[in-house]
Amino acid sequence: MRFSLRRAVFAHCAPVVVALVAASLSGCENQHIGRPCNLQVSDDGGAGNGAAQATITGQVLQCPSRICILPAAEAKTDTGPYCTAECSSNDDCSDGEKRNPSNPDDKRCTKGYACGVASEVGAFCCKKMCICLDFVDAPGGQLPDHPACQPGMSTCHNVVAK
Repeated sequence: MRFSLRRAVFAHCAPVVVALVAASLSGCENQHIGRPCNLQVSDDGGAGNGAAQATITGQVLQCPSRICILPAAEAKTDTGPYCTAECSSNDDCSDGEKRNPSNPDDKRCTKGYACGVASEVGAFCCKKMCICLDFVDAPGGQLPDHPACQPGMSTCHNVVAK
């Protein structure tokens, strides 16, 4: 039997290559940002009644990330709750679903999405998520960093001290 260096390298490296390809493909899963979802919040739970903070739940089966959000009702909009996901830049939010203007029942986002902090309290405090621009004033599509989410300035458990 002849020894083949090529076969030995392939036999040793093939499982590693397969694992790396599988890991990189799983990171590209469509999170269906913007898909309508049901917050399952009662009328006094903050959704749609002028809540100062976003209403967020992480148990929604309609969303691949399980995260459904209705941002703080500071803007007057008929946009409803939608699936979101954690992000690190606006690029992570660029394929979010948008409203069909010819369908009056479509309550999805009209202006697109940007990556930013949705809440400074609760389980999702200071986590960056894809936020519908219908709800926020974001010059140039950029959401400002929240000062309350900076290390040393926050009591949020998601902020790591430097």
